[in-house]
Amino acid sequence: MNLSPVTPDSIAITIVYSILILWGAWIGVHQIYQGFCRPQELLNPLFGNRQAIKIFTFHIIVVSLDLFVCGPVSLHYKSRLWYWGGRIALILSSFSLASYFNRNPQSFGHFIGYWVRFRNFFEISLHVLVSALAVNWFYYYGLLYWLVAYRYLDVGPRRAMQKLYNTPEKKAARPWAPILNWVVIFTIYIAAAWAVYHQKIIYAAPPDPAQPVHIASFWEYLLVGGIDVGVALIAWGMIRKYTGPGPAEALIPANAEH
Repeated sequence: MNLSPVTPDSIAITIVYSILILWGAWIGVHQIYQGFCRPQELLNPLFGNRQAIKIFTFHIIVVSLDLFVCGPVSLHYKSRLWYWGGRIALILSSFSLASYFNRNPQSFGHFIGYWVRFRNFFEISLHVLVSALAVNWFYYYGLLYWLVAYRYLDVGPRRAMQKLYNTPEKKAARPWAPILNWVVIFTIYIAAAWAVYHQKIIYAAPPDPAQPVHIASFWEYLLVGGIDVGVALIAWGMIRKYTGPGPAEALIPANAEH
C-alpha cells in the first residue's frame, strides 16, 4: 500500500478526514437502522417505505465497496478495468436515489438542494472527462479520495448544521442557517480537494510510478462486466418493485405466468 508523506500537518489532516469519513458512514448505517426499525425518526420520510430503504441500503453497500475496497485495490495494482468497473457500479446504484429520493431541498433548503444537483452533474462530467483522457493515475487517485469520498465527508457536518433550522420555528428565527450550512459543506468540498491534490491524507496516495500497469485477463473482463450488469439488474428490479408494474400490467392476461 502506497502512503503519502508523513508530516505534522498531514497527520492532523488525515485525522480530520478520517473522522468525517467515519461520521458520514455511521450516519448512513444509522439511517438504514431508522428506515427498518424507526421510520418516524427519518430526516427523509421517503425512506420510511420498506422498498425505498432497501434501495438505499444497496446503494450504501456499493458506495462503500468502491471507496474502501475496489478503488484502493485498483489504484494499488493500476487496474483501469477494476477502477472503472467499481465506479460504474456506483453510478448505476445512484440513479434511483437521484430520481426518486432526492429530498435535499425539503430537508436542507433550496440553496443546498441546488448545490447538490449542480455537484452531481459536475462530478459525473469530471469522471467522463478523466475517462476520456490519457491514463494519469494521479487523476484516478483524486477522483476516488475527493469525489467518491465526499459522499461521506460532508454528511456529518451537514446533518449537524441542519439541526439549527429543522423546524419552521427554528428556520424563521435563523434564516441565515441554511446559507451557513452550505458554506460549511462547500468549505469541506474545497478543503478535501486541496488535501487530496497535495497528498495530505497519509493512507491515500497515487500509485507508484514504477508499478507496472495491470493487464486484465479475459476472465476479469467477464467478472467485472457480470458484476456491473448484476448491479444494474438489481437496481432496476428494486425500482420496479418500488414504483409498481406500471400501466402495461393491464395488457398481461390474468392467468399468465409471472
